[in-house]
Amino acid sequence: MKNRKMTRHSQIIIGVLTVILAIYLATALFFWKSMNPYHSMRAQAITIAKKKTDLKTPEAFDIATTDTTTYSIVGIDKDNKEIGVLIPKKAGTITVVNLNEGVSPSTLTTKNTKSVVLALYKNKPAWEVNNSNGFKVYDFKSGKALID
Repeated sequence: MKNRKMTRHSQIIIGVLTVILAIYLATALFFWKSMNPYHSMRAQAITIAKKKTDLKTPEAFDIATTDTTTYSIVGIDKDNKEIGVLIPKKAGTITVVNLNEGVSPSTLTTKNTKSVVLALYKNKPAWEVNNSNGFKVYDFKSGKALID
């Protein structure tokens, strides 16, 4: 049997591929670790909302920050009504709103709108509308601008 040596060209290709694989794995691990706190808070908030409210099926989760930070869950309750559950980040009262009783978030959007999140502003439900040029806060029931 002959000993076959790898050519210089093969060594370079294997080296470059190894470096690319290492960079890819490091990047994937970085993004996975950075998203871990978000997924953990999401799971905790949904568990609390299901225990303490009539929430049956969560459909959306977001974090809103106006004057306080709030975990916002939108979903369906046991009566098949769409509700919003607002859980303050720091200890406080959980707020449940029937989404049919407030202004539709679609009426608050423009072509520059990136997201609309149910939030608490001064302990009352509100819509936080994030645009490309900043954010605005609107009263949940009337749609009146609270922060412009």
